[in-house]
Amino acid sequence: MRKTLGLILIGFLLTGCYASSLTYVGTSAGLVQGKSIQSLATTTASYAIKKETGKTPLEHVLNPEQIRSYEKTKSKLNPCEQTPELCSKISLRVAFINGILENKKKAAEIKTPK
Repeated sequence: MRKTLGLILIGFLLTGCYASSLTYVGTSAGLVQGKSIQSLATTTASYAIKKETGKTPLEHVLNPEQIRSYEKTKSKLNPCEQTPELCSKISLRVAFINGILENKKKAAEIKTPK
């Protein structure tokens, strides 16, 4: 009975790990959609499996040829791999906006003394 429950639990966790590992955005998309507990459990299980075995859950499910194919497809979908200049422009823009927000935050702190 104990082994059966353990196998069911591990199967549940590995299924979640496998499903989330196939998406490009990862578990952060689950957080946005309100699945924070599932995302946390999946991330924790993935980390524990990687730490214990040295392989990700995806590496346990797929053979090396399938992993290479998966990585190749994943890199094709990554916009930073296709157009690195676009990613650098976006990164600069994000840094610029973060600087503006930090300046506004500092200005607001100066105006309202504690």
